[in-house]
Amino acid sequence: MLHRIRHDESYNAKSLVDDLTLFQRSLTEMGLGGTVERGPLADAIVRARVFGLHLAALDIRQHSRVHEAAVAELLSAGGVTDGYADMDEEARLAVLETELATPRPLRPLGASLSEMTSETLATLDVVREAVSREPNAIRSYVISMTDSVSDMLEVLLLMKETGLYRPARTTAGGETPAHSPVRIVPLFETIDDLERGPALTGRFLDHPAYKAHLGAVARHAGTLGDSGEPFQEIMLGYSDSNKDGGFFMANAALHRAQDEIGAVVRERGVGLCFFHGRGGTVGRGGGRAGRAILATPPAARTGQIRFTEQGEVISFRYALPSIARRHLEQILNATMRVRATTDRPPEVVAAGPIYAKMAARSMAAYRDLIDGEKFWGWFTDAAPIATIAGLPIASRPVSRVHKQGEGGGMTFDSLRAIPWVFSWIQMRMLCPGWYGVGTAIESLGDDERATLRAAFTQGTFLETVFDNAMQEMARVRLPIARRYAMSASDGGAIWPLIEREYEHTEAALLDISGRERLMSHSDAIERAIAHRNPWTDVLNLIQIDLLRRAREAGDDEREALTPLLQASVNGIAAGMQSTG
Repeated sequence: MLHRIRHDESYNAKSLVDDLTLFQRSLTEMGLGGTVERGPLADAIVRARVFGLHLAALDIRQHSRVHEAAVAELLSAGGVTDGYADMDEEARLAVLETELATPRPLRPLGASLSEMTSETLATLDVVREAVSREPNAIRSYVISMTDSVSDMLEVLLLMKETGLYRPARTTAGGETPAHSPVRIVPLFETIDDLERGPALTGRFLDHPAYKAHLGAVARHAGTLGDSGEPFQEIMLGYSDSNKDGGFFMANAALHRAQDEIGAVVRERGVGLCFFHGRGGTVGRGGGRAGRAILATPPAARTGQIRFTEQGEVISFRYALPSIARRHLEQILNATMRVRATTDRPPEVVAAGPIYAKMAARSMAAYRDLIDGEKFWGWFTDAAPIATIAGLPIASRPVSRVHKQGEGGGMTFDSLRAIPWVFSWIQMRMLCPGWYGVGTAIESLGDDERATLRAAFTQGTFLETVFDNAMQEMARVRLPIARRYAMSASDGGAIWPLIEREYEHTEAALLDISGRERLMSHSDAIERAIAHRNPWTDVLNLIQIDLLRRAREAGDDEREALTPLLQASVNGIAAGMQSTG
């Protein structure tokens, strides 16, 4: 007999799936199995499992420095210490360990806190309320710029302060285990973060306080029908690593980090899922998702994967049902194939040290360009970055210090990755997708190049990276790029560097790949680029003239030119089918 379906606050997605499954079993026992295995009820069960009652699980993300400031303020308000911000890592961990083992809150009743700390705690209050109603509504808390164990424990302490995390305690009734329903996810973004990531992952997984949290999350997952095993999610940043180290270094560092982190996590008997923070363009980790999955190192092939989809990529991949289905099938196919493959081809193993050498040389060439004394002044003159700063795009400001209409404080370090890549696309140079590769290959000996050629034929990491670089280079329009470069101050110093690196990279990639042209392996894309260029050329020429006029104009005329410049940015973005 069917039980009565509950209609109260405890009813959640798991309850819905249980009820629908009960209907299915009951109807099957009544001899209607053929009817319920397909049709509306079967579809409803699938939808309930995928979407629950919350439609989509959310992640929360905040910068580690915000957590540090909030914890320092709470420790001061609670009378623990006024000097947390000045402590070294060992001293911080000692304080955090003590407070995480204590059930009392730090906030005195009625305490006045800063706006940022209040907002952080209010966010966690919302998370607690959401997961109490629907446990699957909030999946993870992502920490931007994670570089220490204390970064992880600070979030855990803030979760304890808001009731999301409850430490284990012993009472007269026995042992009450720790409670923690939300994963804490480190985000490794810069090249240094990626290189330190494996060791840091080992340290926080071994820390007793974090292990208690990991066990609590596993128990919570078990109550929802998941495996109930300890599980860690790691997010990798593709945008900032590229902006920091250049194209090949970012790809090599991300590949190596996955391999080494995967080994560290597996040694501790913990499940692993990498969350890939990819952007839409090659310069921010974009490209064909299926091929990227096939190129992952064996230690990262856990059968679970997450990645971001952004900007125009969403419409390209999901606007048409048939395209969306094909894309999802490719992702699933690639994930299943790599899960069954754990061996590296000998050629790929032999090429590992060469990748490291190339990455260092590539990054040196890239940093020589962007750290040059004349580069930043040239870039802000040649690129429409000031116009992009005023456009309502992306989820965050163009610069970490920029406010609309206040571009004077913008620097390379403060500029975010999306407008950085977007500007290079507008100028038809696309340097974040290839610069430094030619110099890196030219630094190799004949035997090393032969090893690269063999590794390229294996269809793994190297082919994927080089194919992406060749596609970006095919989209470069040198005559137009030169006009942008030479129209700005110091263009005579910067343009020869870019043009020479392009020529060297093209020759080197054709040599390693054995191809006649950059896109000779993809006639359709090659034809599309050739067809598009004459139309986008006109838009680029208009924009170059508008930028010149804006540089020479007074305030009133510059304001009048702004809508025209914004229209040119939108037009070129549409023509290039890319916003960065």
